[in-house]
Amino acid sequence: MAVMSVRLLPVLCLALLSLRGSAAYDPDDIALLQAAQVPSPYGSLWPLPQAVQISPDVYYIPPGEFSIVHGAGSTAGPTCVVLEKAFQRYYDYMFGYEQRDGRDVDASAPSSGRLLQLEVVITSKENECHKYPHINSDESYKLIIDDSGAVLQASQVWGALRGLETFSQLVYRDSTGAFTVNKTHIADAPRFSHRGVLLDTSRHFLPLKTIFLNLEAMSFNKMNVFHWHIVDDQSFPYQSALFPELSNKGAYHPFTHVYTPVDVRMVIEYARHRGIRVVPEFDSPGHTSSWGKGQKDLLTPCYTDGQPSGTYGPINPILNSSYCFMDELFQEISLVFADQYIHLGGDEVDVSCWKSNPDITKFMSEHGFGTDYRKLESLYVQRILDIVTKYKKGYMVWQEVFDNHDQVCSCGIVRVALLCFSILAYVILNY
Repeated sequence: MAVMSVRLLPVLCLALLSLRGSAAYDPDDIALLQAAQVPSPYGSLWPLPQAVQISPDVYYIPPGEFSIVHGAGSTAGPTCVVLEKAFQRYYDYMFGYEQRDGRDVDASAPSSGRLLQLEVVITSKENECHKYPHINSDESYKLIIDDSGAVLQASQVWGALRGLETFSQLVYRDSTGAFTVNKTHIADAPRFSHRGVLLDTSRHFLPLKTIFLNLEAMSFNKMNVFHWHIVDDQSFPYQSALFPELSNKGAYHPFTHVYTPVDVRMVIEYARHRGIRVVPEFDSPGHTSSWGKGQKDLLTPCYTDGQPSGTYGPINPILNSSYCFMDELFQEISLVFADQYIHLGGDEVDVSCWKSNPDITKFMSEHGFGTDYRKLESLYVQRILDIVTKYKKGYMVWQEVFDNHDQVCSCGIVRVALLCFSILAYVILNY
């Protein structure tokens, strides 16, 4: 029985997730699972490219002689670290285990019809070799494998990374054990510019190795946004240079369960080499219990029967000190994270603590808010949006911010997490 490649596991997981939530699977569901487990005779492509032509004609690849190189006329060369690392990485994905195992894998390849090289040609002067992926990255590519050789052409390095993933999926072992690839023509570009995965490292701290493994799996599936839900009520593992007490007192452990500035840079760079953006989420004014442990007077004191209860709620939105702190923190965050967007959260704000606090109820009355605490929340959110915009960052927010009628610029991004039919409203308003 053939051993299934670990790299096919994401495909199986997604196939399982696509099944209906009922207890009994219908025949189509069973067929889907069976299809996911049967290897394609030509190699399995996931996700399926936009246009694919695969011929029965085959070429044999002797790993000991095969190489991935910069093609003639490419605007990228040996100084393009993103591609140089990708060339080595994808060679190892395809052949590295057999090479390290010491087996003579070239011996099984016929002497004729051999493919010895994949040429990668970047066509744009703005190849972005030394930049970070962004929302407008060009991930399109063309891949041709025929009698004249194999050429992967892309405008920018991000498309080349997707094309290398496709090429690696096309390579398979035939019945004799020879590495084989079919005559192929592919033209591909993503349907969606944002294809993301969220990891919550506040509720469950994840070591760097686990984050790297997730980024690797994302690259196998051509996903391009790591939504890093880095802090929340439960813990504050982000180690701030300006406010070290946030993680010293708010993390599960101040040394073993934190992400240092070096750690964060490693994650961002690891993701960059795979064409993945890193968008951090610092959710407020709710989801901030851990913040208050290291920042005095940031959270709202809650009251019971007119007396302080000793508990705390969301960030206190009526104190100037709250905004001074957030201004300095987001200035740091805007420098640490390279992406042009920061996720600001804004969801699930429990206003019961605000309602209990006499200073806040007085503020509400003085500003004509009455008992509509959405107006108070909107006041806070608007000031945070202004802070982030000041540092030339775009922002993402959760759906509730839009639902509360906050003044979200159409340049912002609204993440819909509740009702799917709400999406239409956001699209109509150009979000």
